[in-house]
Amino acid sequence: MFAEILWENSLRLILNWGIWLLAPLLVDVAAAVNCFWGLYFHSKKEKQLLNPVTLEYQPYITVIVPVYNSEKTLYKCLKSIYMQSYPREKIEVICVNNGSRDNSFDVFQRFQIAHPELLVAWKSLDRASKSIALNAGIYSGHGAYIVNVDADTWLDKDALLKVVQTFEGDSKLAAATGFIRVDKELGKGSSFMDIINFCEVIEYMIAFNIGRRYQNIKNILFTLSGAFSAFRRDVLMQSFMYQERTVSEDTDLTFQIKKTFKNKKYRVGCVLDAVAYVEPVRSLASLYSQRARWQRGEIETIAIHSAASKGIAIKVWDYLGRMFVSDHTLALSRLSWTFLIFFLYFIGYALQTVFFSLAVLLFCYIILDAVSLLFYYRAIPEVYREGLKKIWWILFFLPFFRFLVYWFRLAGIILVLTEPQSWRVENPVIQLKEMVRSYHISLKTMFFSPGKTKKKQRWKMG
Repeated sequence: MFAEILWENSLRLILNWGIWLLAPLLVDVAAAVNCFWGLYFHSKKEKQLLNPVTLEYQPYITVIVPVYNSEKTLYKCLKSIYMQSYPREKIEVICVNNGSRDNSFDVFQRFQIAHPELLVAWKSLDRASKSIALNAGIYSGHGAYIVNVDADTWLDKDALLKVVQTFEGDSKLAAATGFIRVDKELGKGSSFMDIINFCEVIEYMIAFNIGRRYQNIKNILFTLSGAFSAFRRDVLMQSFMYQERTVSEDTDLTFQIKKTFKNKKYRVGCVLDAVAYVEPVRSLASLYSQRARWQRGEIETIAIHSAASKGIAIKVWDYLGRMFVSDHTLALSRLSWTFLIFFLYFIGYALQTVFFSLAVLLFCYIILDAVSLLFYYRAIPEVYREGLKKIWWILFFLPFFRFLVYWFRLAGIILVLTEPQSWRVENPVIQLKEMVRSYHISLKTMFFSPGKTKKKQRWKMG
């Protein structure tokens, strides 16, 4: 009797709540399993792709650093290039100022005087445009390889050496992104922003060590990270280079290169041994701006390149199509799911049942993140494992962080439809204030024209 009741309750739970649990988990779990299986099944191929050679000679490298109000980070960025294990006489650095209004040039001069052994140059543009700044640097450079490094990014001492070794060992590698890590001391601090930063650290680790590795093996890399990417110079010169038609110029260039050199069997990949560090976000406003801009750029790029393809614009089985379905189409279904699951209480479902289903969902996401983190933990050197051990508890916060990021990315989808193109996304609170202010000014202009008293205007309206 007890067994029958248990079976009936279990079956009812599966039928009533199985769909709710599967809706948000289906894509995430399927994507993770696909990556795990791909990395395991193609482990030999990965070793062949990640096979840097010993250099018989050192080709000349051009490092381009776009500068926009970067006085706080520029010196550290340039110092990391100076400290590279790659020969300094084989490196030229071109800083391209695109509309800075701070003391970035003073920082550049201070570095240039302190480190005359490294060839560094400064070029200025009249207006702010990262795409134009990068293109100006590309045209000015003389290196066989072009490496783009953001001014708020610093390189591991062997980053450039690993990049060149990998390119020299793979003649079909047209462009590659490095391994981006968040420069946050693990285990230090417990404030709200520290927790956000720890989640960010884990997110980057999983994204590059699992996601980018899988994309590298399958030759489906979605974006060359703007923070740290490398190119063959001849490849860039045959492309349209960086354009301003999206807010994600790096992703747009990635698809350009893939399309232009498809017949030559060039590929776009990832050099996991070449590590670059970026600053953690400093506030929720900056996290919002970052993720909304990423999402907007992704949607814009998919729209451009899917529209230019022959046949069906977006195919579900194509990687581009899967990205669109996952990050756009299902984002809207997740939105409805978020509100509807609480609405069930008002149509008769027990409150305990609703919260139990949410607890099960949360548990599933914690397990998924734990498996991903364990997969990453086993693949890294011991020196990095010690840091991860200090923040193991962050697993319980990751689902909430991802849910927060989901809302920020959803804002990026809305911005595509409602806002003019802008590389920098405003703080949502500031946007709301500006909207209310604009609405108030519009009402005043409509009802109270210059030269008339409020009394006459009100009488006329009546």
